[in-house]
Amino acid sequence: MVMTLRQQLPNLLGIFSSLCFFFGSFMFLPTFATYATIGVWCFVVGSLIMFIIYFINIKSGQ
Repeated sequence: MVMTLRQQLPNLLGIFSSLCFFFGSFMFLPTFATYATIGVWCFVVGSLIMFIIYFINIKSGQ
């Protein structure tokens, strides 16, 4: 079965959100402390994407 982009969108967004959290967490290490603000924004973007994923799933009835 071939999945359409609409069906794959939550999964693709989930991967992107995970990458935001992953790279954002590195920004809080002492070596990258000067980039902590970027880390915070990565977490904000990752959280917003997670919200969008849940909204898509609720809207589609999954």
